[in-house]
Amino acid sequence: MDWNGDGLKDLLVGEYNGQVRHYRNIGSVGNPQLTYVGLVQVRGANLDVGDYSVPWTDDWNGDGLVDLMVGESDGLIHLYINTGTATNPVFSTDQYVLLASGAQLDVGYRSAPSVTDYNGDGIKDLVSGEIYGKVFFYENNGTNANPQLADGVYLMTGAQQMAMAGTCRPTPIDWDNDGDADLVIGSYDALVRRYMQVATTVAAPTCDINNTGSVSFPASGGRLRYSLTISNSNLTTVIFDAWTKLKNPNGTWTGPLINRSNLTLDPGGSIVRNLWMDIPASWASGYYYLYLWVGDYETYQVYDDDYLYFMKSTTGDGLSPAVKEFAYSCWEDDPCTPSIAPIPESISLSASPNPFNPTTTLEFALREAGQVKVEIFAATGQKVSTLVNGWRDAGQHQATWEASDVPSGVYLVRLEAGSMKATTKLLLVK
Repeated sequence: MDWNGDGLKDLLVGEYNGQVRHYRNIGSVGNPQLTYVGLVQVRGANLDVGDYSVPWTDDWNGDGLVDLMVGESDGLIHLYINTGTATNPVFSTDQYVLLASGAQLDVGYRSAPSVTDYNGDGIKDLVSGEIYGKVFFYENNGTNANPQLADGVYLMTGAQQMAMAGTCRPTPIDWDNDGDADLVIGSYDALVRRYMQVATTVAAPTCDINNTGSVSFPASGGRLRYSLTISNSNLTTVIFDAWTKLKNPNGTWTGPLINRSNLTLDPGGSIVRNLWMDIPASWASGYYYLYLWVGDYETYQVYDDDYLYFMKSTTGDGLSPAVKEFAYSCWEDDPCTPSIAPIPESISLSASPNPFNPTTTLEFALREAGQVKVEIFAATGQKVSTLVNGWRDAGQHQATWEASDVPSGVYLVRLEAGSMKATTKLLLVK
């Protein structure tokens, strides 16, 4: 937001202690340079909403000046009307955002407001996160200069409520430049989720994962016992993927531990599994989080998710599960996978056979999970094929190129994984 009217975007940052810091941009549009100005003030004193301040700016009363909203721990949203100028905001009153009924807008705990036209009617609405990870939508039935907010309802994705791990912070953005307000939401589990606004929503299942045994393990380790349930409350059959991953105490991820594709559930159907996973003595001490997702694994489109946690006491060598063998229970009658391969130190790319005719298998290793592209180019630089374009986890992967429709010659394979790149040459001999 442009706080001082100089055409450059500045930054407001909420704090745990309820205050709001102001950083002014002294750089340029293409090269922001932020400098700390001080705490935002109201009536000559530092703004203080108690705890967990979450600021948002908007011209709330339509007078052309930037006003300030601040979420806080008690679930209300403070409103500060700018009585100064566009270049020097001044706040003389501290009030609350109200609903059209006159009641205070209250999400319960840890409000996190954002304002934009969410439903495409040309009038700004308000959305707020809250402590349990849900997202409230308040439709504006008034005007942009005189908002009249309806009672809050939960935002939905398909037939399910949007649900994060807790204390979510939604931000509107037109991610795909289609004119609709999409949402990017941070939450307590340190993940950032993206929700796209689309004309229709595919019917989707819901999922739950729960501890059925101990949640605390000694230094010697033990066995985690848990259950997972995937249900279809829709009136149509759903097709989806399901996968689990383990978040380690140091913030890294292991997995997927379970990864099942193209599962089908009829209306009213459910999948219920009672599972287990060994916790070796060598695992690091601390809290672990086992996540379950249902959605489209290839594009990392999440329909629903849930998690459980457990704690392990002091360990022997402190190595993470990424480099330790462990067993986990089978899904249906599939054989158990006894170990997880070590995470590679860097990305790599190779092909076998090479030379080939007409099929070769590309093997690539990723140090970190992320969006990945694997593309084939002719010697002239023309792109011939895209083999991979989507989310991939850290670890070893394969892709097959069937080249019966291109002539013999030298081809270049390019792997892009975030800022990392790798290339290799292929020789097609027919």
